[in-house]
Amino acid sequence: MLHTSYKKSMMDSPETTVRNDDEKPMIYPSKLAPYHFTRMLFSSMQRQVTALQLIALLTIICVTLLILAQNSGEKPHTGTNIEPAAAREQTSPRHAWSVARVASEIIPRVTMSRDQMEHARRELNARKRWLSSACRAIGSKKSHLDAALTNMIVDTEHNVSWCPIYKVASSTWMSYFAVLKGILTDAAMDRVRHDHIQLNEIVRQKFMRVEDLNRTHEKVMKTKKFLIVRHPLERLLSAYRDKLEHMEGREYYYKRFGRRIAFKYRLSGNETRLEPTFEEFLRFIVKEKFFDEHWAPYDRTCGPCAVRYDYILKFETLDRDENFFVQDANLGGYLYEKNYVRNINPHGTTTKEILSEYIKKIPRPLLDEINQIYENDYKLFDYSFV
Repeated sequence: MLHTSYKKSMMDSPETTVRNDDEKPMIYPSKLAPYHFTRMLFSSMQRQVTALQLIALLTIICVTLLILAQNSGEKPHTGTNIEPAAAREQTSPRHAWSVARVASEIIPRVTMSRDQMEHARRELNARKRWLSSACRAIGSKKSHLDAALTNMIVDTEHNVSWCPIYKVASSTWMSYFAVLKGILTDAAMDRVRHDHIQLNEIVRQKFMRVEDLNRTHEKVMKTKKFLIVRHPLERLLSAYRDKLEHMEGREYYYKRFGRRIAFKYRLSGNETRLEPTFEEFLRFIVKEKFFDEHWAPYDRTCGPCAVRYDYILKFETLDRDENFFVQDANLGGYLYEKNYVRNINPHGTTTKEILSEYIKKIPRPLLDEINQIYENDYKLFDYSFV
């Protein structure tokens, strides 16, 4: 009866009832009900906000895990404009623009047939035999092995080593090694084009040699070693035409060599010319025997009698020789036919025909002295004296 009347009083009374710690009912006036309602509403909103924050946090974590899982399945991007064909589709979106920009310039190298490969192999093997025989005949007391190892670019990842000889496709192959190392980026090429740095400096920085030449020699001997050569006098003329014949754009070489050569070896009749002539350049070499890397003899630069090179490529048959070497050394997935950086003389490439025109003005005794200085280069690589 009491219970019934209590329920009825609660329903009839506009008051709010709560219990204290002793479980005794406490009656609050109805005017406090809005306050407690507001507190309940605010508490509910806090719980909702907390739940939303938790959902947002879980969403961020899930998205992050998905991105990490996707990236872990991709090959790391090398930053190169040219990649192996198998990896090109896996390029990260961050670098997709630079790869797509040059895609139209990439042309796969022509695959040589088995007969073509064998014909080229026979000729290159004959060059090695000739070199070995010439080395025995010369019997040079100086092997120049240390100079060769210091000059060598060793790529153990792709199992190739190259001894650069400047003015013999060196710019092209610096580009190739930049591709192999993954450093032929847009940023690097912009620096090269604006003359902030030379490509060979970038390549040599990345292919840092070991200070211990014995260790370098061990690494080199485990790789496929190659060098590229050219008719010695044609190379000399190419160096002259590129570095000394015209001062414009070559101020460095004019200040370092050209001005002094013209002053010391100036011939009558050339008084109005600032740059040295080809004859004056040859006289400078004969008299001073000072060799810049662009006209230093091959045997002093790459030690062909000290290093057993596996491939001897020649400038005269370079297209065929390069295709053979790239295919035989399994580099076809990396090196494509493309407009790589080349040091092309704006006045034209030096050819045998151009050489013939220049040497018409050179006295025979001077040519004989030049031939004597570069005699080993002629003999080692089977070139005829001019």
